[in-house]
Amino acid sequence: MSLKNCCRLLPFLLKQTSSKSFMKPTFLHNQRQLLVSTHNLTNNIQVRYFFKDANKDDVEEGKERVYYGILTPQIRTVKWFSLTTSAIGIIGQPFLIKSLADVSSIPLIVAAYSVIGFFTFVTPMLLHFVTKKYVAHIDYNPEKGTYTAATVNFFCMLKETEFTPDDVKVPDIPGMFTTFIAKGKPMFMDARHFGNPSHYAKIMGYDKPIDFKMYETPAEDVKKK
Repeated sequence: MSLKNCCRLLPFLLKQTSSKSFMKPTFLHNQRQLLVSTHNLTNNIQVRYFFKDANKDDVEEGKERVYYGILTPQIRTVKWFSLTTSAIGIIGQPFLIKSLADVSSIPLIVAAYSVIGFFTFVTPMLLHFVTKKYVAHIDYNPEKGTYTAATVNFFCMLKETEFTPDDVKVPDIPGMFTTFIAKGKPMFMDARHFGNPSHYAKIMGYDKPIDFKMYETPAEDVKKK
C-alpha cells in the first residue's frame, strides 16, 4: 500500500477508535451483566447462609430440612416477651386492685384497668392471631414422601403438621397471610427461603399438568335441553 493511501485511511481509523458511540454500548452491556451476576451470586450466598444456620437445629433422622422461616427467632422472642409481661400483669392484679381501691376517680380506674387489661390479655392474642400461620420450618421425609410443617402456637411451642402434596389446597383468592391450606390449616411461607425450589413447586402443585378443561354444563342441564 502506498504512503498516499495510508495517509487517507489514518483519519478514518483514528475516528473509529476514539468514537464513544463505538465503545459505549459494549462497555455498558458488559457492566450490566457483571452487576446482574454479582447480585444473583449474593442472593445465592444469603440463601445458603440461612439454610446453613437452619440445619444446625435438631432434625429428625430420615428427614431433610427444605424450608426455614428466617423470622422465626424474632417471632418467638416477641411472643415470649408478651407472655412474660402478661404473666406479670396477672400476678400483679391483687396489688393493683388494692391500690386502685383508694382512688375515688372512676374514669381513672377505668383507664387504668383498660390499659393493663389490653397489655395483659389482648396483646398475646393479637400476636398469636397474626403469627399463627407463619411456618417456622418444613422437613421432608423421602421414604414416605411427606412434609412436616412447624408453626408456633399460643404458648410459643412448635406445633407440627404432617401432610402430603395431595393434602394441600391453594385458594383461588388467598386470605390474609395464607399461602396454602394443608389438612384444613392455613399456612404462610416465603418461596425465596426454600433451599431447593422444586419442593416449593411440589407443595404448591406447580409440577402437576395444567388442566385446560373449560367449564362443562352439568349432565342434568344437558338432559333438560
